[in-house]
Amino acid sequence: MGLMDNLKKAQEMAQQAAQQGGAGTASPSAGDVEYANLAMKLNQNGLPGTATINSITVSGAGSDPVNKAYDIGVSVELENGQSYDTTIHQYLTEDAVNAYQPGGKFQIKADPDDTSKVMIYGAA
Repeated sequence: MGLMDNLKKAQEMAQQAAQQGGAGTASPSAGDVEYANLAMKLNQNGLPGTATINSITVSGAGSDPVNKAYDIGVSVELENGQSYDTTIHQYLTEDAVNAYQPGGKFQIKADPDDTSKVMIYGAA
């Protein structure tokens, strides 16, 4: 599950919330909205690079019954030469977790305003 899947999920959640409207309906949480905004920003303006996964741990329930939140410890190497370690908070399905194991390499995009904010974009 890469960035495009995350964007699609965020768009679907926003569309569902807009369609449901009215009192008593669940709206996306502030965290979900922040996550979606970051995904859109990185898709448009993110700094490209690669990341090697060092660790992955469940960090909580996801925004829906299918996805869970994970903290993925990575070593990042941006195309501009910058290297650093950070933790990516990302929603994954249980099936997708198998692809995100220590030693795995992935394309990423980092926030140009805060390079500690990174999203996995796809296999490297």
